[in-house]
Amino acid sequence: MSILQLAQRFGFATATKVAKKVCAYAEDATLADLKPGQPAQVLGFQNAEHPSAQRLMQLGMIKGELIELLRSAPGGDPIEYRVMGYNLSLRRAEAAEILVENHLG
Repeated sequence: MSILQLAQRFGFATATKVAKKVCAYAEDATLADLKPGQPAQVLGFQNAEHPSAQRLMQLGMIKGELIELLRSAPGGDPIEYRVMGYNLSLRRAEAAEILVENHLG
């Protein structure tokens, strides 16, 4: 199964385009745009065919999953998030591939 087929199966991409972008605070918000302590909900990927997309899905970046930015290194890379009850550190470039929407609640 290709990465695109896997992304389509989990609702990250349709046959013709990337996941729909719906966000309360920005048109195309990504994990890299979050502020410390700000919760968000994963919507999908900017590019479902990106080589790291499958790895990120295995790490918990699944559509609908809640995620929170905990902290970032002084230089801004890496960034630490809490997802599925554990802490995950991502490079800013990886975080910029994941679409999110603001989650209040």
